Amino acid sequence: MQFRIYLIAIIGVFTLISCGEANETAKKTNANKTSQPVAAKSTGVKNKVALESVPRATILDLWNNCTYIDYIFHDLPFSMSQDEKESIQANLNYIATEPQEYIPNNCKPIARQMFHVGGDIVLECDVYLSDQCQFYVFVENEKPKYANKMTQEALKFFGTMFSKVDQQKAN
Repeated sequence: MQFRIYLIAIIGVFTLISCGEANETAKKTNANKTSQPVAAKSTGVKNKVALESVPRATILDLWNNCTYIDYIFHDLPFSMSQDEKESIQANLNYIATEPQEYIPNNCKPIARQMFHVGGDIVLECDVYLSDQCQFYVFVENEKPKYANKMTQEALKFFGTMFSKVDQQKAN
């Protein structure tokens, strides 16, 4: 009789241990699933894997070290540059912390924005600005790497800039 009690106790201990290992394996698997980018469910997007937000460390590095920002507009007859620290930092504040996971097919970039440190371009992004598209897509080797929504301040900045251009055209 004692043998059976010991046997049941040993089987119970092994069962608990193996259940705990299975539970840990399930937790690790679920953690890996959530840490990897989610595949696109919609076919109306350009990227099939969700883009993450540009790392805050990258923005902080630019905040401290960026010396120049260039904008090259694709369909407009002008470009723009900023080299004052306050303007550069204000521009960095236009990048919201919220990611833009997917780039809709109907969105086109209006400009390429380049961040310089010294004479080197250290980061580039495409600027998407229309009624439905208001975000930045950071590129590396011409491929999307990160994407962030625009802040309301960014929309005001671009609105003011375009209204000044319209005023100059009228004169």
